[in-house]
Amino acid sequence: MRVPYYESINYKEIRDKRDNRKERIRKDIDHYGEEVLQSEEMQKAFDQKHHVWSTVGEHTIRVAMSSVMLCYALNKLHIKVNVPAVVVGSLCHDLGILGRDDKFSSGKECSREHPNESVKVAKELVDELPDGSEEIIERHMWPIGQSKAPSTIEGMVVSVTDKYTAIKDFVKGSEVKNTSLRNSTREKKDEIRESIQEKFSSIGDSDRSCGKD
Repeated sequence: MRVPYYESINYKEIRDKRDNRKERIRKDIDHYGEEVLQSEEMQKAFDQKHHVWSTVGEHTIRVAMSSVMLCYALNKLHIKVNVPAVVVGSLCHDLGILGRDDKFSSGKECSREHPNESVKVAKELVDELPDGSEEIIERHMWPIGQSKAPSTIEGMVVSVTDKYTAIKDFVKGSEVKNTSLRNSTREKKDEIRESIQEKFSSIGDSDRSCGKD
């Protein structure tokens, strides 16, 4: 008798591969983004609201994780991607938003100008920016506003994952708003924040020797 396909699936193997991939992603982010992750700006990023239901820090870590995962997928297709540039670009892409009330007169101005501000922050945090990371940050808002289209695969990776993550930020907030949990929104946000901060800590505490020998 033919065995149903779902009974032949090795779910443990799938989970192990997924966990190994996530650990590899964390190590890549930790290694290539160490200067950014340890900065005061990144710590402040977890205190500033972003996309209504998220923070700059939470959004940033999600974008970095998704961007590196997409790099792995492209590499499997034999499309070479500059992972260090993607890591630094994704981690710095929104740091120019910090202190936006003092920097920008409106949300429209913030949307238009924060990429250039983020480049300035990146140059302050990273001694030597990887090739291509500056353009990744400058053009990550495409196709929104006046941003130019990315001219590199790395820029496209971060731009796409930024939009994907932003949508998830808004949708998750809407799910909370439109359920019986509406009265416990603050607690829900705190849970989300703590969860992301734990991921952030695991990135910082992971093996810093990876790729340095």
